[in-house]
Amino acid sequence: MMLEGYRKQIYSCGRCGYCLGGYLDHVCPSRFIAGFESSTARGRMLIARALLEQKLNYSAELVSILFTCFLCGACDIKCSQAAKIKITEITKAMRHDAINTGIMLDKLIPETKALSESHNIYGKPSIQRKVLLSRLPIRGEKADLLYFPGCVITFRYPQIAFNTLKILNSAGIEVALLGEEEWCCGNPFLFTGMLKETERFAAHNVKKIREKGVKTVLTSCAGCYRVLSQEYPKILGEELPFKVVHVTQFLDKLIGEGYIKLKKLSYDRVTYHDPCEIGRYAEIYEEPRSVIQSIPYLKLVEMEKNRENAWCCGGGGSVNIVHTRRALSVGQLRIKHAEETGAKILVTACPSCVQMLELASKRKRSKIRVVDIASLVLEALKL
Repeated sequence: MMLEGYRKQIYSCGRCGYCLGGYLDHVCPSRFIAGFESSTARGRMLIARALLEQKLNYSAELVSILFTCFLCGACDIKCSQAAKIKITEITKAMRHDAINTGIMLDKLIPETKALSESHNIYGKPSIQRKVLLSRLPIRGEKADLLYFPGCVITFRYPQIAFNTLKILNSAGIEVALLGEEEWCCGNPFLFTGMLKETERFAAHNVKKIREKGVKTVLTSCAGCYRVLSQEYPKILGEELPFKVVHVTQFLDKLIGEGYIKLKKLSYDRVTYHDPCEIGRYAEIYEEPRSVIQSIPYLKLVEMEKNRENAWCCGGGGSVNIVHTRRALSVGQLRIKHAEETGAKILVTACPSCVQMLELASKRKRSKIRVVDIASLVLEALKL
């Protein structure tokens, strides 16, 4: 049982409530929407303790409660200043143990089956990766840089890939692609607790990237970045033979070194949403802001909840599949945060965040336009 490895941490929870943020300043989006103790970090520690003491057994009802957590890491940030409990890791351990006892929620079965068989979250034939990416402007069979777009960009937002590689092309940078050999990074498997499948996907991707002989892997997806850079070395038990860089870090460097020059846009103010998986998980806060502020006469107006205190978009932890309405409620609240800044453009740096916030904006009938950061930069390049 994976949960057993966290016994000491679980019993160190004194139920101080610091992870909740108080009733006037909510930290946990799940607690804000559901309102029940079981949906909070503190409540999940009680569940973990009861499971260790065999006072609770895994059931579909219990697992459904575990999937109210967005795995956004907000509670971990707060607890790092208190008991230093790895709450999200413990939550994922419980999901893993539930899978091992044979319990998987009905809503997750089609997604995980499609992912296992087709190697992408949409169940599309792998050949479509090659077909879709054949429009990309540049390639480099012997390039030092490989672009890893991920499932959401390839099958839902290919324009993000096109825009990113147009920028690199303008800077004279050659890029390699895996095409149909690219598999999902495995993040959905990590969310559901399917670690063996995650390892299978990790081994495949690392093998194919190694065969390309590249030094750096570039990704525009926050989830892909976290999994490739942080999870793969742990899962495979080895140091990766390449460096993983998020597009915001790469763009910031290109701008700073003068490879690309940005020009004034038709609007003068934007706000920025921090994706959880490059924010709280990787502390990539300043690079995207530096990119935005490099655009002449463009003002960045911060939402009240930003950086490590940023609110989740609602797309994390597979909550959007299991508890769709709750996930959308969280996304709509984030749109409200953006509206309060007075900006009409909401910039973010993750396709999953773009997807969730666009949907939330439509549901809320907001005038806010959600824009990926590479698309913003390409617009300012005036190519």
